[in-house]
Amino acid sequence: MADLDSNHRFHISLPEDWVDQSVYMFNGPEVNGFQHNLTLVIDTSLMDYDLESFARERIETQLTATPGMELLKEEAKTLPSGTEAYEAVIKWIPVDGTIIFQKRVFLIIDDVGYSFTANFTKQTIKTVGLQVDQIIDSFKSGGAF
Repeated sequence: MADLDSNHRFHISLPEDWVDQSVYMFNGPEVNGFQHNLTLVIDTSLMDYDLESFARERIETQLTATPGMELLKEEAKTLPSGTEAYEAVIKWIPVDGTIIFQKRVFLIIDDVGYSFTANFTKQTIKTVGLQVDQIIDSFKSGGAF
């Protein structure tokens, strides 16, 4: 059994053939009826991915699975903290007609993949988006506290 200590909020023991693929969601402010959130997916089964292939596979999977999504930007970047990242910005219009901009940021630290996803309106990508950038830049992996 592998023992996991999730953010010091709970402890669980998993059999060896189970894999921790944790997903966290952080609720942000509601602005003009749009509820912001930031999702973090932790991928412990990367195999031999480099950062770009890890990110591009997840971006392509999302674009294929969700018709009408348009990739506006993707690039490798270095966060202010010095962490290497890969970022994508996607535009889509769900059923209600609101234009959504989705920012996805990918990191690999100590062979663990981290995928951040946040949705914004045209107005809030420049305001709430800055808060999300600061949150992502503050990220430290389990061994880096």
